[in-house]
Amino acid sequence: MKRWFIALLASLGFIVLITGCASKEAPAKDPKVAAYDFSNEKSFVVYGEGIAPQNTVSPAQAIALAKRAAITDGYRQLGEKLYGVKINSSETVKDAALKDSRIVASVNALVKDAAITDATFKDGLYSIRMEISMSARRWHELFAY
Repeated sequence: MKRWFIALLASLGFIVLITGCASKEAPAKDPKVAAYDFSNEKSFVVYGEGIAPQNTVSPAQAIALAKRAAITDGYRQLGEKLYGVKINSSETVKDAALKDSRIVASVNALVKDAAITDATFKDGLYSIRMEISMSARRWHELFAY
């Protein structure tokens, strides 16, 4: 019975040591301290690029395909910024030498309300500027976990 009680006290002491004591004073204006400011709107900007394919029926088709590739690249980059990238890798070693190394990156995201704010086509490269804005409160609701 005494061991159980001592273990309980030790656990509680360890938790208090790690978490610290809460203060009711207003937080100092230290830039290192994280604070949520729900009044501002946050924006994320990415630049997508797409190359016009060589084997198209017309120049208009090449531009349309390059534009679609640039938009898709922009959405992928927004997904990476907002949700992160999952990395899977494997390596094979034989006779103390690296025989095979594979790295697979994937993004799984739902991106809504992104806007294309600028687009250019020059020398076969279609470039877009894509932006998504949301209130800090909405950001916290979606991504605070």
